[in-house]
Amino acid sequence: MSTAQGERRLHLMETRSLLNRIPLYELFELPGRPHVVYQMRSYASTGDAEAAAASARTDLPFLFKAFETGQIGPKKLAKMHGGAPRIATIHEYLDWTLTAQPADKDDELDFAGFRVLLILPRYVPQWPPVGYAGCKEGVNSTTLPGPMPPLPILQTHGKPVCAATIRSGPGYLEIPFVATHEGKRGRGYCRCLLEAIEAICKVLNLRKLMLCSTNELNVRNTWLHLGFSITSEEEMEHLFNIPHSDLVYLQNTVQMYKDLTFEERRWKPVVIKHGTFQMRTYARIGEGRPTLPPGLPPSKKQAVKGLGGWGSGTMSGALPSMSNATSFGGGGGGDVSQSCLSMSEVSSGLDRRDISSLPGSES
Repeated sequence: MSTAQGERRLHLMETRSLLNRIPLYELFELPGRPHVVYQMRSYASTGDAEAAAASARTDLPFLFKAFETGQIGPKKLAKMHGGAPRIATIHEYLDWTLTAQPADKDDELDFAGFRVLLILPRYVPQWPPVGYAGCKEGVNSTTLPGPMPPLPILQTHGKPVCAATIRSGPGYLEIPFVATHEGKRGRGYCRCLLEAIEAICKVLNLRKLMLCSTNELNVRNTWLHLGFSITSEEEMEHLFNIPHSDLVYLQNTVQMYKDLTFEERRWKPVVIKHGTFQMRTYARIGEGRPTLPPGLPPSKKQAVKGLGGWGSGTMSGALPSMSNATSFGGGGGGDVSQSCLSMSEVSSGLDRRDISSLPGSES
């Protein structure tokens, strides 16, 4: 290995350790997204790589299924080549990435440093007693949002619905694999995942996302809609100073990027109350009123119209996810010095079944 290559390896090792600052297996909330939480996990192998990969496959079958369906597996490909050298399969790339396998040789791809970021449905139980220690979860270890302790405590309901493999690099975050559960697509979970990724980048001061997208029109258009742009190997190396060999890059894929500006968003805390139930969520302040979705039935348009200004510090920013973020029961207490609305006020002019159709409920 040349001196330059050695220095590059050391520099990559240093920057790839940045994600270690984000606690593993701790739950974090997304402001304005009261129906989900996000969590960082590691499946890095400490000895038994096959067992580590099997654990990841058990927890996140949809992530593997999204990329492996219809592809030739490693065992079949090995038989076809009769033991001769062959290219690696997508199955092996996924295993190596999720288990963060380090390179054994200088000319091998290095998968060290990868973590898995998950979006999980949030379970909202009855409010626990005042002073319950768990209410501080999500704010002790990092400066990740939300800006106030979660109310009620963060708990999950069900299995992960969206996942991405991520790794930090010199000034950027690498994202080679992203997938949403096949039964949960089109509901805005990937947008929630992207918001969680950007929140992590803000904490780590990483101002560029490097995404490896499958070369399919609908997939590319989705990422373009979310603010990504297509780039080339030459642009990456000469403008971004990111050599192609630093990233996990697959055949029949398109490399995309997104520059992050970290514009400050103002949030108004809103506490929703119904009997003894209390939940804190956040409404964005100073953002324009979203356009009503086309084809919305007149009855629903009228319901949305009667809610008042969206994003102006009212309850509007918290409404979209109320239908799957509420449960009622005993308990009580908690700081309610923020804006407080009862459930009857929230649902004034809006039928409960209409909530999922409001702007933003799927994004």
